[in-house]
Amino acid sequence: MKLAIIVVSYQAEPYLDGLFSTLQQHTDFDDIEIVVVDNASSDATLARLDRIAQAWPNLHVLPQTRNTGFAEGNNIGLRWARERGAAFALLLNQDIEVTAGWLKPLLSVMDTRPEVAAAQPLVMLHSEPQLINSAGNQLHFCGFAYCGAYRQGIDSIRPEQGIRSVAYASGAALLLRMDALSRAGDFDEKLFLYHEDCDLQIRLRQLGYDCVLVPEARVLHKYTEQFSGRKYALLERNRWLVILKDWPLARLAAAAPALAGAELAVLLFAARRGWLRAKLASYGEILRLLPAVVGERRQVQKSRSPGATDGAFLTGSIRFPGLDHPAITRVANPVLSAYWSFARKVLREP
Repeated sequence: MKLAIIVVSYQAEPYLDGLFSTLQQHTDFDDIEIVVVDNASSDATLARLDRIAQAWPNLHVLPQTRNTGFAEGNNIGLRWARERGAAFALLLNQDIEVTAGWLKPLLSVMDTRPEVAAAQPLVMLHSEPQLINSAGNQLHFCGFAYCGAYRQGIDSIRPEQGIRSVAYASGAALLLRMDALSRAGDFDEKLFLYHEDCDLQIRLRQLGYDCVLVPEARVLHKYTEQFSGRKYALLERNRWLVILKDWPLARLAAAAPALAGAELAVLLFAARRGWLRAKLASYGEILRLLPAVVGERRQVQKSRSPGATDGAFLTGSIRFPGLDHPAITRVANPVLSAYWSFARKVLREP
């Protein structure tokens, strides 16, 4: 098997027909198998998957007895792929629909550029296909992560401009090199949901691998902009877990004043948006997980390569619709960008 396509499903029944009908229409399944890891869905997901599998001999369903989250769910799929000798694994969100010619450019990059460990197609908004959902994700030096080029026109990313390196590729549609994962490890299951794709690709970059956008390949994502208090709190908890584990000590020290200021700003934001209690509760979760994070940090930093490229893609600004308050655009972004520019020179970051 050359490629395993992995889908982690949860209450996915409304999305399955769109995903599998477009896969069937636009994918050549020679040397490709599909595995769906279902996270104990209570709707009609398994029944629908059973019906789909009757016409798909290369579709395998792995029902779970609990919700394992995105991280562990994909790890279950990755283990399945590894046991069957897959060279590559392609993660697809359940609410993705693929388009004509979506897969060949991604596999071509992996075949011709052995330094690439992660690649994503251009992800477009399903409801507004002329707009971008992600053209590669951005990563702030304080750990904030967000979709790159979100809601920009698709004409701003032209296929003829070629493959480009990104801070990290979106987990919504993510092609991974399996032998690179054998060095970096799979997803961090403590993260459960959010930032797990970021953490994995930081570790890949620390080993010297590249992560890229392949704009010739395109998929549609039924993305929602709704953020609950629990989602914000998970994002915040996982942001801290990632930087505590993955940032080198010198970078952590250099970022400390900015991290303190950013934390105060997040607390104010949480209080205004009504999720302060969830934010405060996340500190307890971080403390509970800290011993494991410290142990993993030792291994991550020990394996860091002299050719690590993770620092080269960190930014000092946040440019995302909905986070365009003047306090961010006119104050925080200029100040933190200047601060990070100076810190990079001191740290001799790439």
